[in-house]
Amino acid sequence: MLRPIDEPLAVAIMARVFREMGLEPVRNRAMKFGASNAPITLDIAARGRRFGIAYVTSQDADALAEAIPARRDPEAIWVIHGAAEDADVHAAVLFAADYLQDDLAGEQHTITAIAAETRLELATRDILRRAAHENWP
Repeated sequence: MLRPIDEPLAVAIMARVFREMGLEPVRNRAMKFGASNAPITLDIAARGRRFGIAYVTSQDADALAEAIPARRDPEAIWVIHGAAEDADVHAAVLFAADYLQDDLAGEQHTITAIAAETRLELATRDILRRAAHENWP
């Protein structure tokens, strides 16, 4: 059976990539976005900057159902912009369901875990490169 990378491990992977790319990671930065000022937590953000990543679990997605539009391309990284006092904040949204691994022990689990973790690491690198390229605050 497949399950997403658990949130603590996902945050550790993303934080490592932030540090490798010269950014100091901070945890749990709150922001509001969308027309309804929906709250979302950036699981990892850059200290002194106005961007981060929300690792959205299925429970998070259910809570944000009204604010999050339907995804057309699961391969695309979805970026939201803050609202009100957070208008200059950029948040990349990564859906936990896109980073699945086998929950069994043994070689098969190791293979799927490595693949899921590598995919999350690459997505984080892509986000940070985009932030640099687009000069996110």
